[in-house]
Amino acid sequence: MILGALGTWTTAPGQVLHVRPTAPALAAAASAPVDPGPPSFLQGDHLRAYAARRAAGGVHRAWTGTATHLDGPFDGPALARALTRFVRRHEGLRTWFDVDAGDPVRHLVPADAVAFETVEVPAFSPTPGLPWDEWLTTHLTATFDAACRPDSWAPFALGVVVTDDGLGLFWGCDHAFTDGASQLMVLSEIEELYQAELGGDAPDEPTTAGSFLDHARAEHALAAATPPDAPEIQAWSGAVTTHGGRLPRFALDLGLPPGETAPVRIRSADLLDADGLARLEALAAEHGARFTGAVFAGIALTDARLTGAADWFGVTVVGSRGPGFETAQGWLCNFAPVTFPVSEGGTPASFGAVLPVADAAFRRARAVAAVPVHAALGVMLAGGVLDPASLGSPQLISYLDLRRFPGAGRPAYANGLHFTGEGRTANASLWVNRDHERLYVVMQTPDVPSAQAAADRYVAELRATFAAAADPGEPGTERREETGAARLG
Repeated sequence: MILGALGTWTTAPGQVLHVRPTAPALAAAASAPVDPGPPSFLQGDHLRAYAARRAAGGVHRAWTGTATHLDGPFDGPALARALTRFVRRHEGLRTWFDVDAGDPVRHLVPADAVAFETVEVPAFSPTPGLPWDEWLTTHLTATFDAACRPDSWAPFALGVVVTDDGLGLFWGCDHAFTDGASQLMVLSEIEELYQAELGGDAPDEPTTAGSFLDHARAEHALAAATPPDAPEIQAWSGAVTTHGGRLPRFALDLGLPPGETAPVRIRSADLLDADGLARLEALAAEHGARFTGAVFAGIALTDARLTGAADWFGVTVVGSRGPGFETAQGWLCNFAPVTFPVSEGGTPASFGAVLPVADAAFRRARAVAAVPVHAALGVMLAGGVLDPASLGSPQLISYLDLRRFPGAGRPAYANGLHFTGEGRTANASLWVNRDHERLYVVMQTPDVPSAQAAADRYVAELRATFAAAADPGEPGTERREETGAARLG
């Protein structure tokens, strides 16, 4: 599995089919009963933004997806049955929201009403003169734009490209009903169900996926029970107050006027190969840190060299998949502040010095993430701690070890690409990923010359930071790192 831009995925030319809800399923969804309880906090933000964009006539491209290749012959009815089983298993994917009046209202499609069928795309033919790869990217974008919306069911789309040597399998889902971890698991689970259908196997459905609706209710209850002076709230307030009352932004000026956004351009850059990964992991262990600490140390030191800041403040994405929700489909994420010193006497500290400090800071962030960030945001906004203007497009940092997801090793996962809809942004978030072969970063950047020049400079600095840390030939590194660690510690 890799993360990257949708346009980097293609197949050999072939027959294109979509797996769509049957007419009775659509009718049942349209009349699905209201399910009480609020959306999750992130769902609520998403739904309000969607309603505003729809009212303004804008394009909704807040979807995310994944695509892969599978070998073997194609069986359309078997794939339709596999998707039916999959959606019946995941309650969150059986929901849609009425956003027309006031607060969003959730509707829940009964499990026994869910059914799908596989249909060929009508009059399929690439545009004359348009290469297949470009046609496919355009077709997938249009498919997801049309289907992946939160105010109708189904808010996702599954399809295939059937070729002589197998099939390309693609999936997109509105972000209200999914997150990165869900996307990394979805096609492996559908593949498993598809193979079971091909083999005539129909075991009892598991009950361990976890209901996203239960997660949303628990999230609101926890936020309501968290007092303003809770340690998690104070950690947020302290980080924001220390850094000027604002959430983090990209280290370099992207050249956009305040409040302006630009179309997204997805960029990807390798940071370390397998040998470099092994050396960096060994360095982290020598300093009592995990590899996650090394990732944040590298980002923080890069930012410090570019900005001159004495300490670093980032907001990281943290999974909120508690027991029973490990394989649930939904938006099970939270955000947490990561902050720690990065300088010694006004100059950036050594990598080894920052390693244990960064690792400890990330451990604290995971503890803070036990409470929904919206509880902290409410307290900070009410108290005047946080500038509301910085809420629009803060920089986010994610680190994923792609070797550790359920489904790793299955063909759908091994051949997979995870991508996001390319809407608009005012910032440049970082998605750092590790697999068996490399450490790399994916960036969602504004597609304007000034932002691309800033991203070029940043990537060059980030690569240099990690390359130097993983370089085994630098003399005296260990001694200087140990000295720095004592000072920062």
